[in-house]
Amino acid sequence: MIGSYTERLTVPAMAEAERSGDPVVLASSVRVQAHVLAREKHTTQAVTLVRHTASQFAGSYDRRAPQYLAALGLLLLRGVTAASSGRDRAAVEEFLAEARDIARYVALDRPDAWANFSPTNVALHELSAAVAFGDAGIALEAAQPLACRRIPVPERRSALWVETARAYSQQGRLAAGYRALRMAEHCAAQDIRRPAVRELVADMAARDRRRTLPELHDFCRRLGVPA
Repeated sequence: MIGSYTERLTVPAMAEAERSGDPVVLASSVRVQAHVLAREKHTTQAVTLVRHTASQFAGSYDRRAPQYLAALGLLLLRGVTAASSGRDRAAVEEFLAEARDIARYVALDRPDAWANFSPTNVALHELSAAVAFGDAGIALEAAQPLACRRIPVPERRSALWVETARAYSQQGRLAAGYRALRMAEHCAAQDIRRPAVRELVADMAARDRRRTLPELHDFCRRLGVPA
């Protein structure tokens, strides 16, 4: 059962969005609610909510306004994240397929284009999902073309390299993982200090028992992570 805290956050906002009758408002509101649900570990409910809402607005994308495409596309990508956290591979593939279909009608990858929904954003979520499922080889294949693509938003460029580092780490390729982390730091230094990234760095350093990568341990100390 969803906790009372989550209910207090989601129910009023959802009711207001539904009353508005605006599909863009509703999709945007559901995206926020799905994020709250997933954060509170209610991933099944988050996936169900995204699926139910997206099914109401799917199709006819060639005749939809940019705001509509952005709202629905970002909702589906939120579903990808929630489904990845819940280990629901079928839902991940379902949401990614629909997001790719929408992205066919998005031609630009500017920071402000389509409220940041773009083919590149879809590809980044595909990479993240592969890493979440431990499919390191698939993730690295997905990362290769992205590394050559212009990604205007620094935080997204950093996210690409962090996920690449996770994939290398899953394969035990610690040196390559460290280099990817340094690339991430170069893109957005503040993102490297997030708890999840610090945990990754600490884990990589702990696995380098023979300390064959002194630069990795120096990196740990610089981040204030126990090496």
